[in-house]
Amino acid sequence: MTTKTAEKTSLQIKRFINAQRDRVYAAWTDPAQLKEWWGPERVRTRSLVADVRVGGKYRWDLTNQEGEEMSVFGEYRELVPGKKIVFTWKWDDDEAWKSGNSIVTVELFDRDGGTELLLKHEQLPSEESRDRHNDGWNSVLDRLEKFFSR
Repeated sequence: MTTKTAEKTSLQIKRFINAQRDRVYAAWTDPAQLKEWWGPERVRTRSLVADVRVGGKYRWDLTNQEGEEMSVFGEYRELVPGKKIVFTWKWDDDEAWKSGNSIVTVELFDRDGGTELLLKHEQLPSEESRDRHNDGWNSVLDRLEKFFSR
């Protein structure tokens, strides 16, 4: 894959979260907390199972805005407490995703009494997929912000 292609099928989002880094990390890695905020607005989670350890698997079963049932699954590749989470991401039953996994990296940095979150999603199957995931991740991060403002 060339660098140009990689750039076209990757996204990066920076977001300030008004909570300490350890609390933000816990929201991403504690299944009970994850269930409270995970997923974009207007998407219903049917089931979320996360075995949060290196090599552990997760699966998210959802119903999208159009009422279609879908699933995402993957494996945790790297966990650095309070700092970094890396996991694979693949949609089930979708031809565009047959050829491989994409990679999601979430990095956390101290900033202004809160946390700067940097999310990268790489190796998406197309530019269209990148754009849809960009919208989805922004909505997910909106929900994470609301989770900490309660």
